[in-house]
Amino acid sequence: MEYSEAELTLRDYLAILKRRYLYLIIPFVIVLAVSIGVALLMAPVYQSTGTIMVESQQIPDNFVQSTVTSYADERIGVITQRVMIRENLLRIIDKFNLFGDDRRSVPASDLVERMRNMVSVEIISADVQGQKNNGKTAIAFKISVEHSKPNLAFSVANEFVTLFLDENVRNRISRASETTDFLNNETTKLKDQLEDIENQVADYKQQNSSALPEHLDLRINQRERAVRAAEDIDLSIKTLESQKSLLEIDLSSRTYSTDNGQSEISANPEQELAKLEAQLAEKSTIYGDAHPDIVSLKRKISQLREKIASGGGSDDGNSQEIVGDPVAAKIQARIASIDDTIKSQLALKKDLEKNIADLEKTIIQTPQVERGLRALTRNYENALAQYESIKAKLMDAQLSESLEEEKKAERFLVLEPPVLAEKPIRPNRQKIIMLGFLLAIAAGFGAIFLIEMIDGSVYGMARLTEAVQQQPLANIPYIETWEETTQNKNRIKIIAGFSVASIVCALVLVHFLYLPLDIFFFKVWSRIS
Repeated sequence: MEYSEAELTLRDYLAILKRRYLYLIIPFVIVLAVSIGVALLMAPVYQSTGTIMVESQQIPDNFVQSTVTSYADERIGVITQRVMIRENLLRIIDKFNLFGDDRRSVPASDLVERMRNMVSVEIISADVQGQKNNGKTAIAFKISVEHSKPNLAFSVANEFVTLFLDENVRNRISRASETTDFLNNETTKLKDQLEDIENQVADYKQQNSSALPEHLDLRINQRERAVRAAEDIDLSIKTLESQKSLLEIDLSSRTYSTDNGQSEISANPEQELAKLEAQLAEKSTIYGDAHPDIVSLKRKISQLREKIASGGGSDDGNSQEIVGDPVAAKIQARIASIDDTIKSQLALKKDLEKNIADLEKTIIQTPQVERGLRALTRNYENALAQYESIKAKLMDAQLSESLEEEKKAERFLVLEPPVLAEKPIRPNRQKIIMLGFLLAIAAGFGAIFLIEMIDGSVYGMARLTEAVQQQPLANIPYIETWEETTQNKNRIKIIAGFSVASIVCALVLVHFLYLPLDIFFFKVWSRIS
């Protein structure tokens, strides 16, 4: 006959508890005592928190645009890094003596790290329409400081709130000032560039003053007037030469005769022909070919030429130079005057021709000069446009700087100042004790389970039947002897006495070495409650 594995019943479990109760009580008491000790001896941590609100710009952006365009959460991060520098943290540690004697024995870097762990910054965001930062923007943030002493946590939190407010103002004013300084430097550079281009334009105009495009019409008119003047001079010279020819004919036709003290004038055909041709040339400039005078002169010239051709020429040198004739002297003086006038007219014509050549050269150079001038003007206009644009931006930046200095732009306002903490945020003693109680129960039952697994003894009919594979004939309960009963009672008394003595000794030590019992129990009760 085969016997299956024995299944433990409730009676068996109760028997195990009765048999192993010490393994349940001792771990339970030890773990619970340790949990209570940890809960009572852990140093309390107090937290003081200040809330700072990010207030938007008071003046509409349409009127005054701020030069600080970064997001609020970005600025909060930057300000946090600037505030949490080593220098500031060491100054706060020394100011409030946060770590007592550790300040002299612990390295400064460790104290700074502990200080940074004491401070936390939490950003409060909200959904805002029109924001590029995933629709969220920072509307406030909290600065929390933790310390074992509530007054120090409160003082340090106030210090950090003040640092954040001051750093925000300094940061915004610094950015606005940097923008203004940058634009001011750029304005100065562009102004110098404008002056340089203006000097280049002035020098270029001075070097090409005769070929400037605005004088082109004047030069063309001057050339036309010079050309007309030259033509007038040519006509005047022709007229003077005609007059000179006539005068020379008159002079050559005059002879001086001494008969009876009277002078006689005669003219040979050649001289008469020259005189008539001179008259024809002079009047041809005034009258047309059909004019009666022109027709008469042409007829006389034709008759005189026929006479000369038929042999009625000169009288073989009978004429001679006129001597002492006042009329001849006057004619000679007139011829000399005409020669001088012709000479001056020729000189004037030469000057006019030179002037015309210079004007034509200037007119030809004008398009090239205009091209260079346009390039300089274009550079000047571009520089002027940049200067005016930067100048307008500089004025906006100066206005924005005034906005920041007067604290009318986006700013930090203390929404809730730090307060003195009335109770610690940790440890949660009730939770620790409750967790210790659960752990103590688990430790007791775990110890019983472990002992049962290690111990090879057989208890109960089911386990015995399983072990021997036979059914016992009868179940005789365990009968304790008088000595065993006495030993069990003594063991219980010893355990109870030891427990009471331990508790009494612990209370005595606490009373004399740590804190009077009445105050101690009052603190324990206040912490638990």
